[in-house]
Amino acid sequence: MTKLTDAQKRYIEKLQAGQRATGYVKSFQEFGAFVSIGLVNGLLHNKNIRWGRVEHPEHYLRLGQKIEVIILEVDKEKHRFSLGFKQLKPDPWDKFYERYKVGDTISGSIFRILPYGVLLEIVSGIDALLHRTEMPASEPNPENYSIDDTYEVTIKTIDRESRKVSVTLI
Repeated sequence: MTKLTDAQKRYIEKLQAGQRATGYVKSFQEFGAFVSIGLVNGLLHNKNIRWGRVEHPEHYLRLGQKIEVIILEVDKEKHRFSLGFKQLKPDPWDKFYERYKVGDTISGSIFRILPYGVLLEIVSGIDALLHRTEMPASEPNPENYSIDDTYEVTIKTIDRESRKVSVTLI
């Protein structure tokens, strides 16, 4: 870990949660990206990059990219802070709950294949699970499906608390 200068420590001590800042993407880690704001780098964790799942931050950000962020937390004792990017955009779940209900038909694009099913993005930032038990008997193996394939599905369940949606093929 790099030792901070006194100027960097003072800079972090002045930061406040809720404050907006403009920064530049400096590096990537498996768990997120480091963004340089002023004299210091803060962590933009994968869960705060976008409302949907983020497996690799470099799929959504570029090195050197200028982005606006919000400061989520400041640990003044450890001289660290965390950043948010998705928090500057409306939560897609709010509109989803207003617009869709169980039984509605929606199209989704496969973005991940799992041993027990496939994940589809049904609305930007909202994923749905098509479990293998909801696949046709002729094709119950998730490996028979391909990334970016689009399907019409029916919403089977919506779990507001855990923000999960399950679907079945039409």
